[in-house]
Amino acid sequence: MSTQKQYFVIEKSVWNFNNHEPRFTIKKDKAFSLEDATKMLIAYEQLNDQEEKTYHLQLVDLLLGEQPLVLSDEVKKENGASENSIF
Repeated sequence: MSTQKQYFVIEKSVWNFNNHEPRFTIKKDKAFSLEDATKMLIAYEQLNDQEEKTYHLQLVDLLLGEQPLVLSDEVKKENGASENSIF
């Protein structure tokens, strides 16, 4: 895993409907370095003309663990199903 920390730019929207519950959206589908994410955050804030929307940075390491997920013995082929079989 890369030693450089990566960040998502998150958009928070709070509207009058839906009991003022916030909605969070990742603005791009990839993570960025702190410098690039900060530039994007400032650009989004400068272009934003709606009070209902704010922008934030989220560290990717908080979302993903350090080790990849390892499947346990509970996940096994049942009844001789082939590897390509969905059911």
